[in-house]
Amino acid sequence: MPAKAAKRANIKPIKKVRSAFGVDEYRLANGLRVLYKKETGAPVVAVCVTFHVGSRNESAGVTGSTHILEHLLFKDSEKFKKENGNSITDYLEWFGAVMNATTWLDRTNYFELIPKERFAEALEMEADRMRGSLFNDVDLASEMTVVRNEYERSRNNPFELLDEEVMYKAFSKHPYRIPTIGLKEDIEGSTAAKLREFYNIFYWPNNATLSVFGDVSWKEVEKSVIKHFGPIPTAPHTIPQLKVREPKQTAKRTVRIKKTMGVTIAELMYKVPEGRNKDFAAVYVLTAILAGGFASRLQHALVDKGLASDVSTMCFPLYDPGFATFTAQVVPNVAPAKVLDVMRKEIAATAKEISKEELVRAKERILADAANERDGVFTETRVTSEAIAGGDWTLAYRFPKDVQTLTTADITRVAKKYFTPAQETSGILEP
Repeated sequence: MPAKAAKRANIKPIKKVRSAFGVDEYRLANGLRVLYKKETGAPVVAVCVTFHVGSRNESAGVTGSTHILEHLLFKDSEKFKKENGNSITDYLEWFGAVMNATTWLDRTNYFELIPKERFAEALEMEADRMRGSLFNDVDLASEMTVVRNEYERSRNNPFELLDEEVMYKAFSKHPYRIPTIGLKEDIEGSTAAKLREFYNIFYWPNNATLSVFGDVSWKEVEKSVIKHFGPIPTAPHTIPQLKVREPKQTAKRTVRIKKTMGVTIAELMYKVPEGRNKDFAAVYVLTAILAGGFASRLQHALVDKGLASDVSTMCFPLYDPGFATFTAQVVPNVAPAKVLDVMRKEIAATAKEISKEELVRAKERILADAANERDGVFTETRVTSEAIAGGDWTLAYRFPKDVQTLTTADITRVAKKYFTPAQETSGILEP
């Protein structure tokens, strides 16, 4: 509902919902959620708009749309045009903003760090491109070179290539199986008209969260939010919600890629719960015990014994049940199947016993990373954006406490529950 209509209906244009962890949450009459945090450590303000649309929301034929739109929303909008000398990028750079945008499975976000005196101008720009983006076929053509280049780079990265193939095999129905960058045929078949249709479905205030953290008062923020975002109407339709649910995996799945990439890689992937699940923190700590640094189990079992040159892990707090991966770069003349067997053995051992020393070491590593991620409002808004995408912004602040309270019994329990042979998908890439 526009701000004027809200006033006529005697509805407050913005309403406080709750306060937690030093962050105040508000809701505009049009459905836009606003997170505000006062932080006076530096004379700057971080602004982040998180749209609740990512590659999980794409259907067959339009994969890659959120990523392409990420590029196109930096083109002209109704108020910010290159021909008028105030294009979005030039305008932000003119007053010293640091800016970017990213696309991922559950969200797209646009963010900037700006001098505090300019925060209202950043809000004006974000509000304008939320519904006023003017991208067209000419703009799409200019960005397709960049998008195609990003796609080809992913095809030439052996780790990304194996990750994507393992993900596609691990998930049989859920859109997580499709890479965020999209399928080649969908990327090349994109048109401004198709992208406009997608934009008109998902890019509305009631499908977005605005975060404003920094050296600015709530009174100033409230005034600017109501002025710039208040007039934007709520979507005239119900925002589509994903109804696909991934069936439970009941048997091992395998992927084997033969391709000359100059490296041999072995990977294991397991299905794990969504970020809001009470088990997620324990799962995350378990991945750190197994492959988080030089003291981890897989480091000792593979790298220290000359079977692999590097090991790594990935685990994200996603909106829907997701995945945890363990990846090893296999040294020459070592069979990748042998590396996978060693990985399985170490993973299975965690279901039997975890030492207190391992748990403490993993906790310290994770908590240190969490503290670094909140060192400054620019990074803090982005960490919060990931929690927003996961379905609850407070996860960004509750996660450290959840980690601190874990016991060795919690770790062995989730190892038995999620890291089982039946939920395993293995992958090998070799020449």
